[in-house]
Amino acid sequence: MVGDERGGPRISVLVNPVAGAGKALRIWRTLEAASRPPPGGWNAVYTEAPLHATELARQAIARGCERLIVLGGDGTVQETAVALEGSETALGIVRAGTGNDFSRTHLIPSDPTEALALACEGTSREFDLGRVNGHLFVNIAGLGFDAEVAAFCHNRFRKAGPVIYIFGVFAMLVGFSPQMMTFTLDGVRHEERCLVLAVGNGRYYGGGMMMCPAADPGDGLFDVCVGGNLGKLETIRLLTLVFSGRHVGQPGITIYRAKRVVVDSPAPLSIHADGEPVGRVPAEFTLASGRLRLVVPN
Repeated sequence: MVGDERGGPRISVLVNPVAGAGKALRIWRTLEAASRPPPGGWNAVYTEAPLHATELARQAIARGCERLIVLGGDGTVQETAVALEGSETALGIVRAGTGNDFSRTHLIPSDPTEALALACEGTSREFDLGRVNGHLFVNIAGLGFDAEVAAFCHNRFRKAGPVIYIFGVFAMLVGFSPQMMTFTLDGVRHEERCLVLAVGNGRYYGGGMMMCPAADPGDGLFDVCVGGNLGKLETIRLLTLVFSGRHVGQPGITIYRAKRVVVDSPAPLSIHADGEPVGRVPAEFTLASGRLRLVVPN
């Protein structure tokens, strides 16, 4: 690997220094000291604020970067994907966030040295990206119980760490009940009272919850997990099963597959995309027009 005609290295590194409470920066410093850089150097850049990863990724594309390696979590990956959508620049990942759900879906090694080697030398493939009302998501988006938890945490605490998220879950168990939803899946209309409706491009969200265990981000379809009119005790029981994906097949849980999902409700339900609140119903979920080139294990 050599620099391009503009003199820049073909591999760049994007580090979110606050990801994983500083874990990403510590990992990168260790890797940088112990690893042999490619010809032209690493050209490492560091995010300084929310959404900065998108700008840095666009700059890397403009420099002719062929492979952009991200050290961060799902938020950094999502911001980077906004810039890389439809481009020829491949994304490599070194897990360094709190949840790492995107990396978990794509079987990125948890060992940083192995992940860096894969990111530098592995083969890239194209994968789907999702949009809800124009907002890009890489893992899961939806509405209902989980979206209300996300909105509750965001509105009160801004940063929803694990403890705050658990607090939000218990708050919503008390204050939220299944709501009437109308959802249309590739033109087929359904209407029922639902606790949650999750549209999965990937399998995981929320730090390891396997909401859509059979989702394949390369198949051109969403997996849609609908939790129906579930009571509070049943909701608690299902929450204990979702980390292993064993909620699928339980009474009240239905899995659909579709390319386009439209949801509305008489209640002003919140919508989330990868755990971030992005407005209220109505919601339209579609596949993004461009795909993401990602370096993955063979």
